Amino acid sequence: MPEQFRNSILLCLISAFSPLQIFWCVSPAVGEESGTIILTEEDISAAMAHSMADVLNTIPGVSAGKTSVSIHGSSKVKVFIDGRPLNDPTSSHGGIKWDLARPDQVAKIEVLLGRGGVRYGRDASGGVILISSKSTEKLSIDGKTWLGSDNTFYANGSLQQTNEKLSTGVSGSYESTDGYTVNKDKTTWSGEAAFEYRFHEKARISLSGNHMESDRGSSGRVDYPTPFLRLQSIMSTLTVQGNLNNVETKFSYNRAKRQSLDPSRSLDKTLRVEDFDQEISSFLETPKWGIFQYGASCSLNRASGSSFDKQSENSFSAHVMNNLTMDNLPLTTVFGLRANIHSAFDNNLNPEIKFIYGSDGLRTTLAYSRNNNSPSFYQRYNETSSTRPNPDLDMEIADNFRLSFSSEITSEIRASVNLFYNLLTDRITYVVADDGIGQYENLGEVHYSGSDFSVDWKVLDAMKIKARYTYLQAVDEESGNLLPAKPEHKGRIDISYTVTENLSVKCILRTASKAYRNRENTNYVSGYEVLDFKVEYGFERYSLFGEINNITDETYCYADGLLAPPRTWFVGLSMSLQK
Repeated sequence: MPEQFRNSILLCLISAFSPLQIFWCVSPAVGEESGTIILTEEDISAAMAHSMADVLNTIPGVSAGKTSVSIHGSSKVKVFIDGRPLNDPTSSHGGIKWDLARPDQVAKIEVLLGRGGVRYGRDASGGVILISSKSTEKLSIDGKTWLGSDNTFYANGSLQQTNEKLSTGVSGSYESTDGYTVNKDKTTWSGEAAFEYRFHEKARISLSGNHMESDRGSSGRVDYPTPFLRLQSIMSTLTVQGNLNNVETKFSYNRAKRQSLDPSRSLDKTLRVEDFDQEISSFLETPKWGIFQYGASCSLNRASGSSFDKQSENSFSAHVMNNLTMDNLPLTTVFGLRANIHSAFDNNLNPEIKFIYGSDGLRTTLAYSRNNNSPSFYQRYNETSSTRPNPDLDMEIADNFRLSFSSEITSEIRASVNLFYNLLTDRITYVVADDGIGQYENLGEVHYSGSDFSVDWKVLDAMKIKARYTYLQAVDEESGNLLPAKPEHKGRIDISYTVTENLSVKCILRTASKAYRNRENTNYVSGYEVLDFKVEYGFERYSLFGEINNITDETYCYADGLLAPPRTWFVGLSMSLQK
């Protein structure tokens, strides 16, 4: 690695802890970029969701689980809450620590479908999700707890105080469950703290951090069970941000540990990863050429494990974007370019181009972007009872094309159509051998193509219907077969009804078609239709709620072959107090 590159990284890391950090911080976005899906606090509340996965699954093309999220079939999605990363660096595919984000504490969610790599870097071929927490000008105390089937218990609480210049907050959560099948129990706890000081309107510094620990069993797939496999994980994140005028910076430190234990297979493997990231950026608004956003970032990534020697990798990136709105046409153009230098992989240039045309209530967006996804340390070096390491994995290249239409047909009906084509070169795929043990491989070229449809219909003042459907073809170009664990059809219908001012109910129908289990398309898991029910009763500053999932007690598997839950239920209480 060139000496100049090493010095650049060192300078950025030193600047993160320098007193000058108060003059470099991520400033607020310059307006809301057209084409981004935005869920407001009202949308999140209307979802009656008690997990971030439930909220995100209301968005067409987005599929979220307890520790994962994918957009249009790609699980390479970057997720941030208040600028702090939620991606688990020890996971196999960009897993997400959703326990560190709670819907009742979220003010806004922005979802960038298939783009965002120019601004937020590699590993974002699926897109980027930006979560913003609520803020208050008073002292606020919030809490929630519930009990459910399989001896499930959950509780969280938060305390936030804000005055003219200083904001502080602490929160924590705990969850335990016996699980719905053998070796599916889990215990998780987390804690977060945040501090922000505003020197004046255009200068501030903030410090936030969190810590999370989890101990759970992994039951494995139905045909290859792992009744003794235990997974223990720890993740801590520290983020420093601040701003002065139009200049912004952010430093993040993420440390994670994952341990896999299976005495029946003499397995005891540990993976540790540390990520250091420093970003500096700014923007320039011109009267003729629109808004220019530009910046640079560097990262240092280190890993160690019980089955491999210590690894260390570095990268440096610079980006520029231009957002221009025409004076005589309802047309906005976005052009961006990001240059990446890697110590472990080939260097690359990633462009992003977008055109947004809006007229008479109809908005059309045409977009193209390129992004690189790097294989994780887990995929290359870690070994478990179901996975062999592959240190020769290379980066995959994603070229994403998107054409979208959205319209407010009437005051009661809104609809959108999203067509996409994503070409991935050297795609990283988990391939299972005949003995049930898999390995991550580069499979040459594959493509994801399909469409999303969504309709929001206000049938009555008290009744709303939301319908979502995604058609996805994930094809291996070499064989012409469909990729494993990618159902062609997924749909969802939400029917909400406000019975009284305080009482609301919701019915949700979730459906998916069959998904193949192997590359030869000879083995598959069947499709399913599942019905859920939610109810909530609010009074003063309290709320009682309940939920039944899989009402008909269907037996089915997720697309990856893992057994899905049978009928489950929980009831709980939430409160929000302010002074």
